[in-house]
Amino acid sequence: MFVQADDTFKKLLDQNFATAVLLSDSDAISLGFHDFNASSVFGDNLGSMEALDNRKQISVYNAPFTWKLDELTLSNGKKINQNVSLFVSYIEQTREFKFTENSNSGSDKSTENIMTAGAKYWSSYPLSEVWSIRSGMRANLMYFENKYDYNDPTTTLFREQLDGFVVNTDAWAFTMQPSIESHYRKPQSWGHWEAYSKINYFYGHGWGEANNGDIGNPEGWYWINGLKGFYDIADWGGYEQTLFSSVRRIDVGADLQVPLGAAHFYEWGLGWLVSAPFLKTYIDNIGIGVNLNYGSSLKGGTIVLLFNQN
Repeated sequence: MFVQADDTFKKLLDQNFATAVLLSDSDAISLGFHDFNASSVFGDNLGSMEALDNRKQISVYNAPFTWKLDELTLSNGKKINQNVSLFVSYIEQTREFKFTENSNSGSDKSTENIMTAGAKYWSSYPLSEVWSIRSGMRANLMYFENKYDYNDPTTTLFREQLDGFVVNTDAWAFTMQPSIESHYRKPQSWGHWEAYSKINYFYGHGWGEANNGDIGNPEGWYWINGLKGFYDIADWGGYEQTLFSSVRRIDVGADLQVPLGAAHFYEWGLGWLVSAPFLKTYIDNIGIGVNLNYGSSLKGGTIVLLFNQN
């Protein structure tokens, strides 16, 4: 049966892809492998059971790899640092729906996943010994898939109209993402600290089976203002031990505001980093930490694995 493309579902697809862009950027937001209600630990309105349920429904896995390229020397003697990053990301969200009050009827289960593969080139131009300007361009190729199990008798009646259109379907999107950042790095006797302000904008094109191919154009922007501190603790057996902390505010717009339920939110993180004992060409450090989110639909705390944190 033919079903006409729907503008509301197109917008939902755009928001899903936009959220995947943000969640694949660990500088902007961090979700880990164990979530908790931060209010029960720290007090105040740092989380809620509803937000905790939202976080538990979402699993995020990011793996970034960065290579330094040869420096470019300008006529004034200053050198531009160049880097290329490759990354993969996997996001899964599982939800259950019950539309019938009959306790004997089952709940529908929806599983959505977005797989992202991307590449980024970025360069850094020194303004002074501590200040620099960084600019970059990132490309994201994303694949969205929905799997839906019908257990509720109400939705089963509409299965023919929903399958391949809204559920049990897939879609693709490709986005380009320029960014510019002002960066301050101050060495200290105990390590170093950094301050930065980074603006990201992305726009893309979608295609695929879902919504009769009317996927739309995911678009969004986010502005990160943050502080980072790296405290060198010790060198044990040739492996550097570093205490890492960060605080940042993230402003968001376009397709990002509705899924995050806010125009801005805050993140605070604390972690322990160890220089990588293997694959040192590709991995700078690994570690574990805790992250708190405040102000978004995902507010709360999570325990995170840290990977190539810089």
